[in-house]
Formats: sequence, structure tokens, C-alpha cells
Amino acid sequence: MNLVSYYYFVEAAKDLHITNTAKRLFISQQNLSNHIQKLEQYYGVELFNRKPKLSLTYAGEKLLEAAERILGEDANVINQLAEISEKGVGVLRVGIPAYRAQVCLPLILPIFYQKWPNIKIQLTETQSANMEEMVAEGLLDVFIGIKNADDSALEVTPLLNDHTYLMASDTLLHKYYGKRADRLKQEALNGTDLKAFSELPYMLVKLPNRLRKTTDECFNAAGYKPNVFIESSNTELLISLYPKDFAAFFVTEMRLPLLEDIMTNSSCFPLMSGGDLIMHRLVIAHRAEKYLTQYVKDFIKISIEVLQEIEISRQKARGKAGKRV
Repeated sequence: MNLVSYYYFVEAAKDLHITNTAKRLFISQQNLSNHIQKLEQYYGVELFNRKPKLSLTYAGEKLLEAAERILGEDANVINQLAEISEKGVGVLRVGIPAYRAQVCLPLILPIFYQKWPNIKIQLTETQSANMEEMVAEGLLDVFIGIKNADDSALEVTPLLNDHTYLMASDTLLHKYYGKRADRLKQEALNGTDLKAFSELPYMLVKLPNRLRKTTDECFNAAGYKPNVFIESSNTELLISLYPKDFAAFFVTEMRLPLLEDIMTNSSCFPLMSGGDLIMHRLVIAHRAEKYLTQYVKDFIKISIEVLQEIEISRQKARGKAGKRV
């Protein structure tokens, strides 16, 4: 069976929308459908339920698991043979959440491609928990994110500590706190447990987002349920609404450089719990017993060096984190 058919099937299973998958892969819908039909004919089963909407059959779920393993092993073989041939050609499968990629990859990839110009990078941009599983299963070479489980199958290197911030505009603070707003900002400059901000409305990302879990814990510790203006699983939607001064918003430290355009006349207050600043440790991880090509090793090394430089710069700047942006 052609590996391309497996690849197209796996991609279609991600979207469960033939039109969207075909557009994303720059192929025709007919071409994509033909590959899926070939697999169905080869195995003698239906892989998708077509109505009322596209979904995987039980057979499709089983083939998806097998196809991902097959494609993963194929990538591993390509990498090993490429290194043996010393042509410097191969595939690097990197998992990283999209907004972290915006910050990290423009710093990492120029250095990496100076040494490895012929390496193709396949990006997976999803939640850290999903990518952690994919690395353990051999579907990714490395992931950059927040480690969830205590998994001995992974070799993990810390990169930096990512703090969590409450972001609120002056307009919003003065609307709800009046003359108290300026004093409130000064008191929260170096950290807040949210008790003093109970009157604000909030824009929140939906569970199971890690940031939402963290902020829910803070609200519980502060002893109140937040006034939720809007919830959404789309963080970019919340960011687009922030300049309208509807509500306060929570962000990770890594997002702050990406939000400079919308943070005029705003303040950022680091969140605290039990008197300590809340932070999550960003790591880079790979499967401990997996064969690593030299370019994978170099990518890991470069990532560590770049992110640790960012951490050093952050440590110098954190004293100013609560000041007006």
C-alpha cells in the first residue's frame, strides 16, 4: 500500500472534513477521496461514516492507529538512512503550541538551517499533553511545551519558567475601581492572588486549557466565582476583543511580546498562589531510548541555548513586568 494514501487518510481523519483537508494539503478533493477509497478497497472496510457528518468508523479508528505508527516508523527509517548517506537530508518532527512557535522558531530555525539546510520540518501545533503522548509513541521527534505526566519514557530538559499574568486596561480598572485603581495597580505590581480584583469581568479560555485550570485555582483560592464576560476555546478571539475594554484577560509570559500592539494603556500583574509567583516550566523532550540523528541532537541543543538566553533576559526584565506597557 502506498504510504501517500496512509498520509492522506491520517490528515483527513484530523479534520473530518474532506474539503478543508484537500485545501490544506493543496490537492483536489477527488484526489483525496481516491486515496481513501483505495484504502477502503484494499482492506475491504469503510473507514468513514459519511452521514450525518464525516466521522471515523471503528475500522477507521483502528487503521488510524496503525497508519500513524507506519508513518512514524517510515520517518525514523528516512532519518537513519539519511544520516548514513551523509547527505544531510531528513525529516524533523517537532511539536510546539502555535503561539510558542511564533516566539521560539524565528530564533531557533535560522541557526539550525545554517548547519542543516536540507532538513524538512513537520510541525504539530497542539496542546502539550497531546504532543507529550505523541513523542512517547514515536510520532514526534521532540516537543517544546509544558510537561504534564511523570513519564520515564521521555528525556526532558528544562528551558525556562513561564509566568502567568493578569492583563487589564486602565479604562477597565478605573471603570470598576475609580480612584482606587492607581493604588490597586501599585499594590499588585509584583504579584496578585486575585482577591483584590473580584469586581472585574473576565474573558476566559475554556477547559481543559492549562491556563484556565490555573486561573480557576486562583479564583477558588481567592474565594469567589469570577464574573465571566465571555468564554471561548479560541484564544485569538479573546485577544481580538481585549482592546474593546470589555474585560480582563490572562496570558502567559511568552505571549506578552506578541501582544504589544493591543497592550497600550494596560497593566500586567503576575499571578500568585500561597505567596509564590505562579509559573509553568517550559521543556524540550524526546523519547529516551529512541535513536537520535545528529540534526535532531543539534535542534535540541540550539533550542536549549536560545530559550535559556530568553530566560536570562526575562529575569532581568521581570522587575518591570507590572509596570505600564
